[in-house]
Amino acid sequence: MLRTPVVLSRASSLRTQLALITVRLRSHYLSLRHCYSTNTQSSNTSCSYVMSDHSRSGTSTPLNPTALLGFSGASSYDSYRPSYNPIAFSHLLSQLNLAGRKNARILEIAAGTGKFTKLLSEREEEFVILATEPHGDMIKVLREKELRGVYVREGTAYEIPCEEGWAEGIVAAQAFHWFADTTSLHSFLSPLIPGGSLGFIWNVEDYNQTRTFSTATDWEGKLRDLNWEYTRDSVPRYKDEKWREVFDSDVAKEKWGPLGERLVREKVYLNEEGLWRRLGTLSNIANLSEGEKTEMKAKFDEIIRNATDAVRNEKGELEVHSTCHVAWTRKK
Repeated sequence: MLRTPVVLSRASSLRTQLALITVRLRSHYLSLRHCYSTNTQSSNTSCSYVMSDHSRSGTSTPLNPTALLGFSGASSYDSYRPSYNPIAFSHLLSQLNLAGRKNARILEIAAGTGKFTKLLSEREEEFVILATEPHGDMIKVLREKELRGVYVREGTAYEIPCEEGWAEGIVAAQAFHWFADTTSLHSFLSPLIPGGSLGFIWNVEDYNQTRTFSTATDWEGKLRDLNWEYTRDSVPRYKDEKWREVFDSDVAKEKWGPLGERLVREKVYLNEEGLWRRLGTLSNIANLSEGEKTEMKAKFDEIIRNATDAVRNEKGELEVHSTCHVAWTRKK
């Protein structure tokens, strides 16, 4: 069943209403096309995050088993994954030329459960947001939030349910590494207006960083090493830094401007159970067998037990360090 966007809390401008109508009509069309295709094609062509075969173009992509299983616990993901640093968030919107633009139209790719979408919907600009997401469990959680000015559609970075030239900005939160290839960069061109912006944001705890990252504490370094020990697949992740390579491609150099970046350091406090549960939302850990999780949990407990340089607050919660990384570029 199609869901219409939530009515804004106060009188919207004519531009907002027209933008929402455009999205709604486009969505009805795509829904009818999807109903037809599912009756004439195999059911295994449904969308999710894609695998690393970048040679295809304009065709449906198979499910990525790691993403499909790793993010099936969408409610847990939504509960234990953090929101985004307000300084980094505001800086990204400024760099994307979206801050202060009333009713600006934003296309969000891989919106997940709406952690970033919620921040966008609460802005005083009253953005019109088309949030796309391929994972059914994630979509369910996102839709249940009924965020202001947000319309949710199933879609991928390769098959985007958006009219040509509709979006003033495209964003991907905690996700670009899944589809960082020339096919996606080409796909992003059509929905964007001339000179439109493309932005990314990641929350990266020290324990989920690259192998060579200098962690704030020794115990977080050991936890980072443990995380890598239990990264037993080859799917793309932020911490492998391969997402950067696409910006050296001919498509990036020809169609997109230079990549800007900013890193904002921060810290949060978590008890041991909360920290373990947050770790468990990482796809490499979520996909472990129960035996592997038990084995890893024992090593996790040992690291925490011997964390002599750990800082705790008055509640006994651990000080956990992270980086909010924002990056942006612009369509030429």
